[in-house]
Amino acid sequence: MGKTPTNEDVRFWRDPDLPGVEVRRSTYHAEAFRTHVHEAFSIGFIEQGRTTFDLEGSAYTATVGRVVFIGPHMAHACNPDPDSNMAYTMFYIDPALLLAVARELFGSDARLPRFPEPVVDDPRLVERLRALQRAIADEADRLERESLLVQGLAEAITRHGEPGPAREVRSGGRDAVKAVRAYLTDHLAEKVSLDELARAAGMSRYHLLRVFQAATGLPPHAYQNQLRVDLGKRLLAQGMPVSQAALETGFTDQSHFTRVFRQYTGATPGQYRDSGRS
Repeated sequence: MGKTPTNEDVRFWRDPDLPGVEVRRSTYHAEAFRTHVHEAFSIGFIEQGRTTFDLEGSAYTATVGRVVFIGPHMAHACNPDPDSNMAYTMFYIDPALLLAVARELFGSDARLPRFPEPVVDDPRLVERLRALQRAIADEADRLERESLLVQGLAEAITRHGEPGPAREVRSGGRDAVKAVRAYLTDHLAEKVSLDELARAAGMSRYHLLRVFQAATGLPPHAYQNQLRVDLGKRLLAQGMPVSQAALETGFTDQSHFTRVFRQYTGATPGQYRDSGRS
């Protein structure tokens, strides 16, 4: 289970000229995250230290200068190795944006790429991503920021990506998982029961739990928390007070919201909201 981060060194950037992109720079000395997923592609690099992280049941090690690729809805937890002071920069990229760049490269029939190697050694890509982060942080000219983004994504795709098949789900499970995801999204602020989800999926509770976790990497309750945190991030980015965001996302109170938000993002809601202010 994720613990309280041991320092306050975390910063987010959300650039209005680059919709579909969020950037974070963080430093952690100890475990800060529980297993979680993102709707976005996570593409970043290690600036300091070392992490050995679990990605859908396999362990990967990333050290200084390595690039990390994590696809949407892939369960993971990237925490520093023991006695390691880990710093990293991560870009969260909307899949639609990555697909648009892939189609610019390979034509309108190109599929959403995947990255078969979660950790790669690519110093040129690290420098491109570092330059993009600095340009966003320094509010450089829009053309520069857009150019660095497209160049960085194109280099990532051409050097490390390949067309990605849909996630394997047992026969009869794909529609059930889709139905449960939709139900959780539509009832985000409600106390949803497992019986309700089983009815939505047309499965027994046990079968649903097995199929859903096999497809998403998370049990339904953790996926619900992920959806709530994602909504909370959007509301906080719009300037909503933390207490109100807690209510809007279905948490019992602000402290519960703060605890779960920190477990899934490594930052408090206040840190996330304030990082978007100039």
